[in-house]
Amino acid sequence: MAALVLAAFIAGRMSKPRGPSTAVAVEQTKVRERILVMAVGEHLGRSEMVLVELANSGPETAGQKEVNISGEQRRAEDLLGENRLYRQTALEQGDTALAGVLDELERVLLDVAHSPQQVTPAQLEGIRQRIEARGILFKVRVVGKELQQREESGSAPASPHGSTKGERNKV
Repeated sequence: MAALVLAAFIAGRMSKPRGPSTAVAVEQTKVRERILVMAVGEHLGRSEMVLVELANSGPETAGQKEVNISGEQRRAEDLLGENRLYRQTALEQGDTALAGVLDELERVLLDVAHSPQQVTPAQLEGIRQRIEARGILFKVRVVGKELQQREESGSAPASPHGSTKGERNKV
């Protein structure tokens, strides 16, 4: 009889759902998401700075034949590794809109990183036109603002695609 009571007690303890540990796991997931949102937001801010500097750079004098973009090139190389990790993480979490913007940003960063350190004004204009044609600077700003709002509210994306319908239509 004692063995039967002991077996019933052990079976009851093992089959009982563990409420507090799942609550802790959910909280840890939320914390990880907030950290990721903050990190991606900072990454997009640094990327935006590189793109703006490229868009505003040019020859210092009218007769200058080459422009030095080595600073932007080094920063683009540094941002590439982070960008790949954030893009893969966004894909794993199902945020395809963010992953798409990070993919386009990666292409631009690769283009800049693999450019020569000294470019002609025509080559620099080609880089600018590719940035403008893709609208990547605008997209980075919109997604960066969206991530900032998400960080402030502490919530998940407004839609499954990571942006509201109005913001997607703008992009």
